[in-house]
Amino acid sequence: MYWFRRPPYLRWAVAAVIAAAAVVTELRGTPTVPHPFATAAIPAGAELTGAAVEFRQVPPGLLPEVDPAGARAARPVAAGDPLVPADLGTGPATPDGWWAVPVDLPDAAAAGQDVAVVLVDTGSTAPGFVVAATGDDGFGARTPGLVAVPEADAPAVAQAAARDALVVILAP
Repeated sequence: MYWFRRPPYLRWAVAAVIAAAAVVTELRGTPTVPHPFATAAIPAGAELTGAAVEFRQVPPGLLPEVDPAGARAARPVAAGDPLVPADLGTGPATPDGWWAVPVDLPDAAAAGQDVAVVLVDTGSTAPGFVVAATGDDGFGARTPGLVAVPEADAPAVAQAAARDALVVILAP
């Protein structure tokens, strides 16, 4: 007799298990890891302190791991950008009374190295040292390095750098 068949309990149980698994999967969410981002524009050579960096959650493997503790910005970082290894440097800080000027540096220049900046137009020189070496932006273009010069020489060096009228000589 057709009306005396048992209800399909097994099918109902399988459907309930599938529905429960779907709910658990949906509520579990995507795994994330903390990654440092710039909270404001960070100039090259600036120390990456707690106020300049905040950690946001991103999917694992999306960005390379970096640790900004004790590092300096190797190049300018825009507000809201994630920090990547190319953004971090460990070069020396610009001392009081000195200014850092972005200039094209020889490939052999290293952070902390003494240099002389020769202004081609006037023939004068200014002492300096490399704060951040010239780098690569990841797309094949060179990023300028930073040379710290005394405050009195900074305007002339910056003007010459803007005109591409300076030469950086590395100390032996």
